[in-house]
Amino acid sequence: MPAGGRIRHVWYVPAGRTVPEVVVGWSYRGRHVVSAISPDVRYALTVWHPDQVSAGSARWTPHTLFKGSPFPFDSTSVRTADVTGDGHRDLLVTIECNGCNHAVAAASVYADRGSTIRRIYGRGFLDGSKGQHVGVPGRVITETAWGAWRGLVWFDEPHYGPQSSICCPDYRVQTFLRWNRGRWRTVRRRKVSPERDNYLGRRPVPAP
Repeated sequence: MPAGGRIRHVWYVPAGRTVPEVVVGWSYRGRHVVSAISPDVRYALTVWHPDQVSAGSARWTPHTLFKGSPFPFDSTSVRTADVTGDGHRDLLVTIECNGCNHAVAAASVYADRGSTIRRIYGRGFLDGSKGQHVGVPGRVITETAWGAWRGLVWFDEPHYGPQSSICCPDYRVQTFLRWNRGRWRTVRRRKVSPERDNYLGRRPVPAP
């Protein structure tokens, strides 16, 4: 973290079958492209990974997942679950747009791959500027909750008909994904009534 940087949140990742990690969400100021969301503060997410581990000591190496985001962190920005089946918890990262309506957010999954940490889910970019590419990588979601369940990644998103409004979808669609041989496969998809949606009743992230 550079001089003047400020730690905003810290998350601990248990060792599992490998080694523990520490995830740090931090902010810094500087000369940036002006964003309507946050004019002079930018946010970054860094994973600290222990290398050269010996009895009583280790060398911690930083792996910065992204920098330059105008969106602040909160306690649910990073959740952990083993969704790759390697015995080590992966990172489920949700960065919400603090100046947007309808729970707009970027969703991504990061996993250890050898000596690096790679984003294995979340193509796209949530832009917090007017086309100046000031934002954060990840799949852009709206009014959508997501998480992990028994090794699967799930999404709970609205479906709108021609007469429905943003507040009142016709129904919701739950999609379950499994990581298999280096790619995501859809293992189940189902429709549910908004009134009978159990996942939305479990403190969803983001909260539609």
